Amino acid sequence: MTFQPASFEEKAVARAVPQNAASPMTAGKLVRRPDLSDADVLAAIAERLAFEGRDPAHAPGVLKAGLEGRHVAKAFLRKLVLPAPRSNLQMPIQSILRERTADARPSAWSRLVSLGR
Repeated sequence: MTFQPASFEEKAVARAVPQNAASPMTAGKLVRRPDLSDADVLAAIAERLAFEGRDPAHAPGVLKAGLEGRHVAKAFLRKLVLPAPRSNLQMPIQSILRERTADARPSAWSRLVSLGR
């Protein structure tokens, strides 16, 4: 098995997010989006820094400060533009019209109002 060097993004995530069990807070939970990975949040931080004309290389430091609970970093994280959710909706599928069997007679109301049928 050969060792492959980690990409820049993986190194930045490793520096910013503590990997111990004592810290249950993740970058996704920090921005109230637990479906996001640490790399997604780090990319959003770098994008926001670039938008403000600052150096995107400081993104791991901002994430680390946010995980440590610094108020300035948390205020910055509230301004992030995050990607759309990728997880499934938690709401069950509901039918709009009532389903009926083929042998059931239509009701008096449905005979009066056809609703485009």
